[in-house]
Amino acid sequence: MQDLRINVPTARVMALSGVVLVISLIVAQGVLMGFIPPPSPARSAHEIAQLYIDRKLRIRLGTLIECVGFTFYLTWSMSIVFFMRRMERGMPILSYTAIANAGGGYVFFLLMPITWAVLAFRPETLDPAFLQIANDYVWFVFILSWPPFAVFMILIAVAVLRDQNQTPIFPRWVGYFNLWTAVLIIPAGLVEFFKVGPFAYDGVISFWFVWIVFFGWIIGMCVITLRACAAEKRRQLAEQDRDDEIPIRQDLGAA
Repeated sequence: MQDLRINVPTARVMALSGVVLVISLIVAQGVLMGFIPPPSPARSAHEIAQLYIDRKLRIRLGTLIECVGFTFYLTWSMSIVFFMRRMERGMPILSYTAIANAGGGYVFFLLMPITWAVLAFRPETLDPAFLQIANDYVWFVFILSWPPFAVFMILIAVAVLRDQNQTPIFPRWVGYFNLWTAVLIIPAGLVEFFKVGPFAYDGVISFWFVWIVFFGWIIGMCVITLRACAAEKRRQLAEQDRDDEIPIRQDLGAA
């Protein structure tokens, strides 16, 4: 029989890496770069260019932190996949799909700081119109890339709701939590139609609401996965105790 025991200390560290991701985002993008919220898409090209010139060192430092911190999206998401695999029977289709999905999401995360770093490398030499378009591109990557993340949420939800273990790995409400989160980030898809208002990429809905929902989901799944790690550790200890008792009973029976 295939051994599906999880290395709990490793899974716990990987789950906590999601917290590191969120902290790096707040420190780098918010405090250093001043990109929370984003600069308005209604700003002129010269205003955007001047912003990059004025903040070029802060942006470089921030993107350095983000390139490291955003890498942890992969480790965080895989800590969830470990438990998804325990939920499946037979060919783990959902788990395999989630692994491929996590790799794609990881690329989106790194595209953002890398592009910002390039723009801040020599902003004085760039045409303001080009810099404006490139700035729009980064924010589109940041917000308009919601579909693969929504798919990951749905994969988690399906795995949780189909879990046939006697003691469910994740509570069933986690499945509904992921489904609702997938629905709630859909307004991110409207950023390409608005330059001002709540659906612009600096807007109350397409940025603030989606941003809080998405990164709140990451923190929420960190907590849920850590609880699953604790339950898995208890299960492994109980299993070990049962295995240790069997030889003792056999020896007593033989005597």
